[in-house]
Amino acid sequence: MLSKYASQIETFIDQAAKERDDAVMPSREQFTRLLASPSGTRKVPGIPGRMDENGEYICNEEEAKIVRDFLKKMYKVDSKDSLILCRKVQFRNSVEYEQYMTFWKEAPLFDINSLNPAGRAGFEKMKSMAEAFYPLLEEKGFYAWDISEYINICRIARACGIVDAKEFDEITDRFVRKAQVFYHSFKEYALSYLCGAMYFSSGFGNEKSMDQFFEIQKQVISFLFNENGVWSRYGWYVPAEREWVDVYPGNPGCFVSLKALEMGVEYMYRDNPSPDHPDSGWRFFYGDESDEYANDPKNIKLESLNTICNLHPSILAFLEAPAGSAYGWNGKDWIKE
Repeated sequence: MLSKYASQIETFIDQAAKERDDAVMPSREQFTRLLASPSGTRKVPGIPGRMDENGEYICNEEEAKIVRDFLKKMYKVDSKDSLILCRKVQFRNSVEYEQYMTFWKEAPLFDINSLNPAGRAGFEKMKSMAEAFYPLLEEKGFYAWDISEYINICRIARACGIVDAKEFDEITDRFVRKAQVFYHSFKEYALSYLCGAMYFSSGFGNEKSMDQFFEIQKQVISFLFNENGVWSRYGWYVPAEREWVDVYPGNPGCFVSLKALEMGVEYMYRDNPSPDHPDSGWRFFYGDESDEYANDPKNIKLESLNTICNLHPSILAFLEAPAGSAYGWNGKDWIKE
């Protein structure tokens, strides 16, 4: 069933996503709101109309009470702390996909035999369901679904006074940065959003309800990409200076050649970690460096592994591979060597 949706999503996005050459570059504040646009098309009790990209709606006292009741009932959110907890508890689609990728790439995050029988069956079932979308998404995952949903909840919390403007910016900043790492257009973002939406809905509905949900989501994306839609009028935000984000926990070090930093990583292997540095054991190269070049300390730099992940997110799924693992880039994918 999910393979059916994956096939339809690919065709739909190719037809619906109309990006214009004269699109306006949004401000970062507008971009934050544009990332929440799909979720923001839903009516929220207490907030008249749809929140757009140009500012935050601030409720009056009566409206704020209605909105707070809505957030408490739907998401158990009634404070800044519960808003942050909501993300950790309820928005895990992209986290699950990250775990599945390590298994698809034969560099598993953990030993699946360590799970009890029920846990293993559940994990393998959901992994097989997510795999239907992997050919479309690869490392881009379901982040867009979680980002859109969560930023929209933060906008609602801002509207009713649960968080102020500064707190809103602090909480949403990481998700804006993460979107910049994994996507480069609203078309790519829309593809991830739709795939994430259908993976999310698979845990709650039958085929009929999922078909209805799919049609609603397609209408939303079509609305955003129509001639006057915000994803048509605005281009993807590109900051003046690159914005970095934590995408790999722990953030140990690694060694990378200067040529790889300049031209891109096309060969990587994992060695035993150096005891003299906070070292993961990973070594990254462009691929044609000579032994003489690689053995010259001036040509090798100690970097955080997170920095390399920001530059090349396609490596994320391989980082739990054991020492001795090596991979080369063939122009489309990493091949084990």
